[in-house]
Amino acid sequence: MNQTNRSEARHAARQRQGDALQQQEATLSRLVAERNKDEFFKQITPLLKPLASYIKRRLRVVYLTLEVQTPVATTGDLLDEVILDAYDNYERKAADLSLEQWLYQIANKKVDGYIARESSREKRRRSLETLTQAELRTLEEMPITADAEGEPWLPEDLDDSEIPPREFNAPSDRATPEEELERKERLQLILRSLARVPEQDLVVFDLFAIEGLPKESVAKIVKIPPDEVPRIAERVKANVLREINSGRGSTERKAS
Repeated sequence: MNQTNRSEARHAARQRQGDALQQQEATLSRLVAERNKDEFFKQITPLLKPLASYIKRRLRVVYLTLEVQTPVATTGDLLDEVILDAYDNYERKAADLSLEQWLYQIANKKVDGYIARESSREKRRRSLETLTQAELRTLEEMPITADAEGEPWLPEDLDDSEIPPREFNAPSDRATPEEELERKERLQLILRSLARVPEQDLVVFDLFAIEGLPKESVAKIVKIPPDEVPRIAERVKANVLREINSGRGSTERKAS
């Protein structure tokens, strides 16, 4: 499956999630009124696979840009927190938000809270000069790479599994020393670029460019003007690509 097809499949899944939530709103509202928490969880959880994937992508960025020795929260933990928050505050949902938009808004608050807690204990930025060889290999899981045309994108395998603490995939045995050096340099450039992107901008990029939410929905979730959404998403892509191209240019000049 090529990148376009993967993106279309992801967008379609997210659309199904929105439609399913809308169809179940009356049932979920009734379960809240009846204080039937267990059934509420049972009914809503199967509908939230795209939201779980979104949380997982955000956590991966956290694990790779924070010095988190042992991940404290998993996707399942945070998704449960989102559902519990939704159950406890169901009647307080803003009238101008769809249920799906509201859940993404809660998810962002939960992940942001997790980041804030971890940031208070660990160094926010990772020094590229002190990265070990094993740590460099973890950057193979970075959510932004450059395709053959130079456009940044998020590979589908981000949704496959959690990042285990200190478990790494070795680079390909077929890579030449020159290719391996180029790989490490490219990954360092990507990490450096991502570390400079404000957290909210990464959220906007993911929701708009990856989840495929309309700019109006993203604006409501993040609480910014709709016209800012595509501009922010394009800026994130451009910044990463600029960093990659700048690094490639420096490497080529050194080689010559």
